[in-house]
Amino acid sequence: MENLVGKYVNEYFYTDIEPVGKIIGMKGKTTILIKKLVAGDNKTKMEFITGGFAGVCVNQWQQEYDFFETEEIITMKVSKQFYKRYRVNDKPRKYYDYNF
Repeated sequence: MENLVGKYVNEYFYTDIEPVGKIIGMKGKTTILIKKLVAGDNKTKMEFITGGFAGVCVNQWQQEYDFFETEEIITMKVSKQFYKRYRVNDKPRKYYDYNF
């Protein structure tokens, strides 16, 4: 579990992804300390064409965000339940599914 320090936790909501924060340490054997992250606004101009209910976004995979660390430290217990909703990645991710 110590190899998780320095990686990022991202929360998956069906087809959307939100950054949680950067792992900065361990507390015990199963608890991680996370420095919370927030994402800025999407820097990509989304392009929509006619279709679907209200339109179809044709470039949704090109979304780009800047991420900012906050001073807030949160703790999370790593368990089987943790991995059903969260993923540990090498970088923070944010993705909004415009076509859902």
